[in-house]
Formats: sequence, structure tokens, C-alpha cells
Amino acid sequence: MRPGRIAGRYAKALFELAGEQNLLEAVHNDMVQLKNICESNKDFRHLLESPIISQGKKIAVFKAVFFDNINLMSYRFLEIIIKKRREVLVAEIAQEFINLYNDFLNIKNVVLKTATKANDTLVVQLKNILKEQLKANIEMVETVNPALVGGFVLTYEDRQYDASIRRNINRLKKEYNINIYESKF
Repeated sequence: MRPGRIAGRYAKALFELAGEQNLLEAVHNDMVQLKNICESNKDFRHLLESPIISQGKKIAVFKAVFFDNINLMSYRFLEIIIKKRREVLVAEIAQEFINLYNDFLNIKNVVLKTATKANDTLVVQLKNILKEQLKANIEMVETVNPALVGGFVLTYEDRQYDASIRRNINRLKKEYNINIYESKF
């Protein structure tokens, strides 16, 4: 079975259990924290991927790092993942859980890239427009990319709206890429 399907099944099981126990919000926060740790800490990823480190040591590390910092259900779930030798999939399971949570609460993640920091009124207006258009709650992540020169790029789901000056400049370059000195005979 593909790793993505396996991660999806574990995430779905955790999601259903958390829903039954009314711990969705707490477990979601734990999965966000776990995903962030996996993304930012290279040593932690190496620990998860290492076949040399024993299960006992991995469980001890997880206990030291997570036992007091996350919900007991999330911790016990992580222990089961390690015992089943699926710790390599921890980041994927966390991401799949976050996706299930967002789908359940109808939350859409949107990335707004601008050349400079966007002002708050623009962000609020964009959120309201997207909320109306998508009929969903919007979580917006703002990033600054000076290479855009101006304007913005809006990305959500599998769509992208590029209203940047860089795009217009590149379009004009392609449109007018004519060499007037080229001989035509």
C-alpha cells in the first residue's frame, strides 16, 4: 500500500476517535505542532527515519518531548504509530489529519504572496470576497516576495490568481520578443 493511503487511514482513525471523545480541537492543535516540528527540525526527522534507533529509544524521546506538551490521546496515538513501525509517516499523518479537520469545518487555506507587506484592509477584503465565493471559512497565510515587484499572487486549492507586475512584465517580454534586425530573406 502507498504511504499516502496508509497515512490517510491512520489520520482518519485518529480523527474519528477524537470526534467521539470531543477532542478534535486539542488533537488538531497537537497535529499542527507535530507537523511544524517535523518540518523545522532535521534531527527529529532523522530520528523518525532511522532504522538503527530502537522502538524503545524512539518512544522514550517522544515521551520526553511530547508527554507533557500534547493531549494524552495524541501521545498514545504516537506510541501506537511507533509500535507499528510507521513513525516515518508521522508528518504525513499529521498533515492528513489537518486536511480532514479543515474539510470537516469547511476551512480553506489560502496563500497570499505580495511584493511588500499587504495592508490589513486589503487582506480583510480578500478574505471576505473568497469567503463569499468559496462559501467557506478562510485561513490566509501571507508571504512577502520582493521579486513580484508589485501586485499579488493568490493561491488556494489547485488554483492560482496571479495579478503581479512580474507576470505582466514576463507576458510583455514574450509578446514583444521580436528581433527587428533579423533578416527575412
